Amino acid sequence: MTNHSERRALQLLTGASAGEMLALALDGIVRSWQVRAVNHRPGAGVSVGYSVIWDRISHENSVREVRVREDSYIVASTVKIAEANLDAVGAITLYADDLPVHIWQFPNDPELPALPSACDPQAVSGLLGGVCDVELLGYRPTRRAVLRVACDSGPRYAKVVRPDAIQALIDRHRIFADAALPTPRIEMSTSTGLIITSAVVGTPLAASYRHGTNLTSIFTSLNRTLDALPPVALDLKYRPAWAERCAHYARAAGASIPEIAERTAALSQGILEVRRSAYYGGLVPTHGDFYEANVLVNEGVVSGLLDLDSLGPGYRADDWGCLLGHLSVLPSLSENYAHVGAIREDWFARACHDADPAAIAASAAGVVLSLVSSARQRGRADWKVQALTRLAVAEDWLARARLAR
Repeated sequence: MTNHSERRALQLLTGASAGEMLALALDGIVRSWQVRAVNHRPGAGVSVGYSVIWDRISHENSVREVRVREDSYIVASTVKIAEANLDAVGAITLYADDLPVHIWQFPNDPELPALPSACDPQAVSGLLGGVCDVELLGYRPTRRAVLRVACDSGPRYAKVVRPDAIQALIDRHRIFADAALPTPRIEMSTSTGLIITSAVVGTPLAASYRHGTNLTSIFTSLNRTLDALPPVALDLKYRPAWAERCAHYARAAGASIPEIAERTAALSQGILEVRRSAYYGGLVPTHGDFYEANVLVNEGVVSGLLDLDSLGPGYRADDWGCLLGHLSVLPSLSENYAHVGAIREDWFARACHDADPAAIAASAAGVVLSLVSSARQRGRADWKVQALTRLAVAEDWLARARLAR
């Protein structure tokens, strides 16, 4: 999609006309609707999730009309999807001028055929051989979903990806397991894109940020964990780091908030300029999405690594930049993180013993830039304030990167 069409898509799917679109798509009467999540993949399309209260109309014996009140999660997406996949889940396609919009009801995602069974406690119970319940933790339309699975025999987690991505995910889990790193172990998988893993022990790293506990030992353990990533990861496909894709994220941010388009473009240009002159060293095994949501700790030691999709060759500065970039936006999310600026400064100084300061700071700037448009994902009323705050943080990181050259 072009930048112009992405802006049109955002306006269409989040504006007042979205209600008319939902009314056309549903066989009934829409009573109310609300945007719950916005997912924008630059160059690929926009997907929006809605909470919709509507009356489904059915007919008993083709005579009496019956209205049944429904509370549904509906997704509308401009992502390109094969017609056969749309037909398989009963999705429909509407057109706004020349812009096709695909609409489906969760969990019937046309690109995630394993999602309905993953969301069905009976189906999961049958797969695991016990009584289980499921809770959806995260969902990115057409891309993936993560669920917590509560069973009599203990907790587990389920992840749903596209069928063509399941083998790569399995391979990465096996690489971590062979290296004896603290990662979830595969319990079962399906060719349709479902993987169920064991749980790992520990609390999210964010809790240590909040409480300010064991921070020196945690950093040491984080460093050792990165050192322990298996060399076989260098044989995997190279995936550009967040900062290397900064031009895409600048475009996404500009599409969400047109008045900042010039700032985001200048920011991405500056990041790439610093990356060209900073020292990154040779390729090493990297996690690829190394930040507090994907790290569990126990008594000051890393006890779990999550979200293994991005394991592969990369640069140590980019893993540190990911960690520090995410850390730097936490104060804008909650006053519980108001003090973490001191942690950021201490850890940045420590990380600079392991990688070039300019490279780390430029990477952190790129990571935070990638979070500007995602401020809109949760449909929060203050999303624009969040986005502007993140943009300022990214600009601060770029300024630091330039000074460090």
